[in-house]
Amino acid sequence: MRKAREALSVAVLAVILTGCGLVPPLSARQADPPASPSRPGTTPAPATTPAPTPEPSSGAPRLTPAAAKKAAASWVAGYNKMIKKRGWWRDPALMVTLLGEAALHEAVIDRAHAEEDKKRTRKPIRLTGRQTYYVPREQPPGGEWFMLQATYRGEDRPHILSFWREAGTPSFVLAGKSPLHYGERVPEPRRDSGGYVTAAPRTVGTLLALEYQTFWNSPEHTSPAGATGYRLAKDNFSRRAFPEVYKGLYAAYRSFTPAYGFVTRKGGSFYLFSLLNNPQGVTQVLTVGALVPRGRKTIDEIAGDWYA
Repeated sequence: MRKAREALSVAVLAVILTGCGLVPPLSARQADPPASPSRPGTTPAPATTPAPTPEPSSGAPRLTPAAAKKAAASWVAGYNKMIKKRGWWRDPALMVTLLGEAALHEAVIDRAHAEEDKKRTRKPIRLTGRQTYYVPREQPPGGEWFMLQATYRGEDRPHILSFWREAGTPSFVLAGKSPLHYGERVPEPRRDSGGYVTAAPRTVGTLLALEYQTFWNSPEHTSPAGATGYRLAKDNFSRRAFPEVYKGLYAAYRSFTPAYGFVTRKGGSFYLFSLLNNPQGVTQVLTVGALVPRGRKTIDEIAGDWYA
């Protein structure tokens, strides 16, 4: 575990050093509070108050696990077809059909690398082994989401992915993804008799994203309770990586994506969200899989991925 964490710190520093140039504005949510995503080439939409978690309903689920599995397979096929096209990152209309939020910003960074003759070839996604789907019975009023844990061919760690479909749109986009840290596991969710997970409160996920943003943007952390009442655990991966990154080489995070999450079997909560620096000139994306155990306000980091 120690070697893995040391390797993580070195990797973080390496990607920060790569840098990249400014790019046209793309979707992002302002940090306080989050805002709705905008399309490439447009000014990000004004910040809005996050929608409250809907009350339980006795109606039929809007998204079933079977439908989520079918949607994920369709997305993987479409993604692998898209990245075969030469210069696919130059076509915003193509990108937004499959990529959203943090994943869309990764594609923008790819475009910047290509323009600087620093090509970073994306590999096809080949899912292998067991796939675990996390589909909430209750969905937000603006659309549907689900998570998927799976292993990629050629990768030695499982990945956790989140998908989102905005109301009125035909297909899901990839909202965020991250490999699990070595030795970590996604916690077991609380499932009902139909296999649906219980969605975790969006407000808590927002507080976690704000805490991560505060942590990474501050050279000193004097409040033991954290800026939002939560705090990163002492052995949190970001806490260990911070000293290597915060040496004048780090671009502060200024926005974050929605946090998709579920209640764990033990009563805690698990979320996946991403942080972005300047949404009008994004050069790095940090995606985090964070766990808050029941009865605690310390944040354990299960997954993390820096892209720059």
